[in-house]
Amino acid sequence: MEQASISQPLNLLRTDTMERFINDCYHEEIRSDYAGFVRRIRVSIDETGMATLDGFIHPNFLAELRSTVDRLRPVCYQGGKRKSLIGADLKDTGFCEITFSDFLIRLANDILAPFNVKVEASDIHPAMSILIGEEGQDTLQHWHFDATYLSVAMPVVMPPPGGERDGKFRIWPNVRRFSQNQWLNRLYWNLAKFAFLRRMVRSYTINFTPGNLYFFYGFRSYHGPDELDPNLLRANCLINFGGPLFDLQKGKIIRYPK
Repeated sequence: MEQASISQPLNLLRTDTMERFINDCYHEEIRSDYAGFVRRIRVSIDETGMATLDGFIHPNFLAELRSTVDRLRPVCYQGGKRKSLIGADLKDTGFCEITFSDFLIRLANDILAPFNVKVEASDIHPAMSILIGEEGQDTLQHWHFDATYLSVAMPVVMPPPGGERDGKFRIWPNVRRFSQNQWLNRLYWNLAKFAFLRRMVRSYTINFTPGNLYFFYGFRSYHGPDELDPNLLRANCLINFGGPLFDLQKGKIIRYPK
């Protein structure tokens, strides 16, 4: 079933056109070996907890996203309080263009095919987080599980790596399975609050690089940004694809593979 899903690439992959946000260096791989491209991402998530597409966003498009961050920053900090930008806040921006592109929706579904799930545009939600100043400290080291099947991080502006408070991303990868059991969901949330239990599980940090895409199973992985100097700017868009409990709310009972 998985092979049948991947063996029928989108029409845009058979033509000379390509989504304008995709860097030229990926065009040939996507056209000639799309199945291998999907498999490479999925294997990396399964084995390490995260897959990285280095330099996937076209430099010209990345420059547009950075300009958008400059425009959205005042919106994010209206009234002296920070808020994440979602929905109407991101309308008509490059963030929505990528999030709801045929390519990314198809890619997410092909990555998730072995789990017997399928996401639609209504199941997908981008969230833009712009962190700077004391008001931007509220989300740091607030580790959490996402509610989503697949989360894609798209960093736009990141502090220079190497400092003690450079806003690294920390992840405890794949510490649980996909499940629609709400009791188990609450149990994992409560257990993850204990630092000594977190120390017993493998984790690592990574400095996000603007222009890269980072894929991980949001529901299965405990994660979040580390310490950040309030004088530094960190702007990251997280693209969220569906989730077990969202499907449960819609009456979809799913049997996930062991």
